Amino acid sequence: MKMKRLAGMSAIAVAVSLGFNGLAKADYNYATSLVVNSAPGATSISNTATGATVVFGGTTVTLTNVARTGFTVPGANTIDIGDIAVTTTTVAPGSDTFSINYTDTFNLTNVPPPGTAATGSFPLTGTLTFTGINTGSGVTTNVYNLPNSASGVLGGITFTGQTLNFASPTVNGAPGSLGGLISSEAPPPGVPAPASIVMLGLGLCGASLVRFRNRLARV
Repeated sequence: MKMKRLAGMSAIAVAVSLGFNGLAKADYNYATSLVVNSAPGATSISNTATGATVVFGGTTVTLTNVARTGFTVPGANTIDIGDIAVTTTTVAPGSDTFSINYTDTFNLTNVPPPGTAATGSFPLTGTLTFTGINTGSGVTTNVYNLPNSASGVLGGITFTGQTLNFASPTVNGAPGSLGGLISSEAPPPGVPAPASIVMLGLGLCGASLVRFRNRLARV
């Protein structure tokens, strides 16, 4: 008797789990697009589909787009929203000092379930300053402009994105990055999907069958 009841309760538990687990997870992707708005005194500026390049004297700055996939809802993640590389042929005691005004367009894609497939974007702007750049040294700083955050509902999921930090590149060495933070919040549990409803129904039918057999056994 106890085993039959346990089997019935297990059937219900499995059905409920199948009915609601689909609402607890979703994946989202993001991609960024960097362009240079201006660089006073620059020798050349080139914006392409994959980023931007600025040349000032003997120094070249390359801004590269970033794309990532497979983040989970709900959750919060620190992210890379743009990579920066600095190379130069300027030899000390000479140096290059200049600034770059940029726009970094943040594109976000929700991949259901839950919610629906949707894509949205918002722009971030800032200024990179390069001081005393030569083959032996240099200082790079970044200032994000306001507003530096945005929040909204995308495909039924609430997303919030904001600028966070800056990792300075090494001259003629490792690239740096523009940093951000993105958080996602799933909607409250709603009506299960049709397939989940079927599984829940099967679980309830299994429990009813166990009760019916128990009644027959008592007669």
